[in-house]
Amino acid sequence: MSPGNSNNIKSKNLNNRIDEKFVKEKGVYKKNLIIYITAGYPNLYTTEKLIVELDKAGIDIIELGIPFSDPVADGPVIQQASQTALLNKVNIDKIFELTGKVRGKIRAAMVLMGYYNPILQYGIEKFLKSCKNQGIDGIIVPDLIPEESREILKLALKYGVKVIFLLAPTSDNSRIKLVASKSTGFIYCVSVAGITGERKQLPDLKKYIGNIRKYTKKPVALGFGVSNAGMAKKIFKLADAVIVGSAVIKKISDNIGNKRLLSAVAGFAAGLKKGMPHDRRN
Repeated sequence: MSPGNSNNIKSKNLNNRIDEKFVKEKGVYKKNLIIYITAGYPNLYTTEKLIVELDKAGIDIIELGIPFSDPVADGPVIQQASQTALLNKVNIDKIFELTGKVRGKIRAAMVLMGYYNPILQYGIEKFLKSCKNQGIDGIIVPDLIPEESREILKLALKYGVKVIFLLAPTSDNSRIKLVASKSTGFIYCVSVAGITGERKQLPDLKKYIGNIRKYTKKPVALGFGVSNAGMAKKIFKLADAVIVGSAVIKKISDNIGNKRLLSAVAGFAAGLKKGMPHDRRN
């Protein structure tokens, strides 16, 4: 197999910020920290402020979760955040309004994570066109399999939006090959079989990530279960990016009503970057 290497081009020739984040330095991708927050939790006003503060803290890619009533891949922490956002009547239009508003204020790339049904109901082309117009660089649709992705991939290419697929430790080599061939921007590797959530420790991931790299030269990001800077540091040695979500949502939850909420969350995220080799802002 001849691995794809679409990310290995100079950033000045790119029009997608995800590619710009994953530039290569001496043949190795620059490391990235990806922070997940649920759009509209605890409210859209705070989400807007959090995006700006996370960008100031040097976060490379901000992943915004679209609240959904049945988030099958998410654990209780993110489920609760999603439920709160739904009670706040947060929807896709309001999220696009928010991202369009902050786009000019930040340097971070932005990715939307959402389940397929709301996107389908919204209209696939309308959704991807809005991504382009409202500053979104990529999408993660955890319940969309590559075999059913032809339409969304075609339209995403039209509008310059990356489509990021997931791999799990249970993925066999044929699945790895398929996801590696279809995923654009980067590949999202789930650290454990199961749902999102903080974990006290993670399994040995060296063989898992090493096997994926046999089939692709695209950037590999690893998430699910990362809860502290020590864990992030270990993962940075294996993967090109670390994704942290539930631990950040919990930090938000613990500080609701506290005037230091923004600084607490941004400080936690900045702490995760300390384990990043060659930490620098783009």
